[in-house]
Amino acid sequence: AVIRRAYARQILASVNVRDARIEQAFADVRREDFLGQGPWQIFRGAYVPTPDADPVYLYTDSLVGIAPERNINNGQPSLHAYLLAAAGIAAGEHVVHIGTGTGYYTAIMAQLAGPAGRVTGIEFDSELAARARDILSQHPNVEILTGDGTITPFGKADVIYVNAGA
Repeated sequence: AVIRRAYARQILASVNVRDARIEQAFADVRREDFLGQGPWQIFRGAYVPTPDADPVYLYTDSLVGIAPERNINNGQPSLHAYLLAAAGIAAGEHVVHIGTGTGYYTAIMAQLAGPAGRVTGIEFDSELAARARDILSQHPNVEILTGDGTITPFGKADVIYVNAGA
């Protein structure tokens, strides 16, 4: 918890975001829960495996491979902190996350939307969608759909957040 709190503060500070709710969400959501068993592949110009499965290696401003053989990553935390601040997700809103991957940022959005809000995650890759659905099954305000985010129906949304690989 101490490492996640320091990570959250550093990530937000690096992009000049001062939002206690976003900081709390980054501090609360365990990145390792969304990245499978370690060691993990960290992108540093090329993928480099972590020395072991200690989650401390995940709490940096780094891309982590979720399907490194296809160059699919869990996105850069500072970029997402900046974009989430710009999106201004309020409690009670319906957020649609296109390109949910394994669901790490979807979980952060779910925390920002709160129990009265909801998040619909849409993931094109059926394997990644299944992983996200399984990991996020304990979040009653999250629904994960498998499909193309340009045509999958999701109803009225307050925020549409897109971060999909192409």
